[in-house]
Amino acid sequence: GLLGKDRDGNVVDLAQHRGKIVVVTFWASWCGPCRKELPGLEALQQHAGDKLLKVIAVNVKDSTEDYRLMMRQMRGFTMAMTRDRDGKISEGYDVQAFPNLWIIDPRGKVAAHHVGYGEDSLDALVDEINGIIAAEQQRQKAAAATAGAASTGALRTSRRTGAAATGAETGASCGVTGGVIGVVGT
Repeated sequence: GLLGKDRDGNVVDLAQHRGKIVVVTFWASWCGPCRKELPGLEALQQHAGDKLLKVIAVNVKDSTEDYRLMMRQMRGFTMAMTRDRDGKISEGYDVQAFPNLWIIDPRGKVAAHHVGYGEDSLDALVDEINGIIAAEQQRQKAAAATAGAASTGALRTSRRTGAAATGAETGASCGVTGGVIGVVGT
């Protein structure tokens, strides 16, 4: 799904971030809880880095003046900031209230959806992301074990034919690495 263009004019698409956990939040400048959530999400992005997690903040229907003011206030933010001028992107996510946050797992599936923001929202978000990381690591271990079993069979076959098989030839892969994301102060 297309999420608009970033500050540099580049199209931001969820598909670009397959293999990462993606947090998408829809927000507006007039929304007080949104303005509290955004610095917390930025701290999360900075702490986790870009390899494991991508936070995308989609501004919905703000006037050009309000949007520019908010972008000046958040000029040091590293998370992706996009704009949904006419509300068509947010309509695709059935956004009725703000902030409206979606967590997408590394395989591109919706892992969680939250509306609103409270004092414990960031802690809960970190817990959910850590749960997704743990599940993805388990999935990858299982896939590696399956690939290992397949490569063992391929190696036996190769021995019979006299050819050697390497890990690269048997389809070994890697994905989410690293560990738990810690709670960061805001």
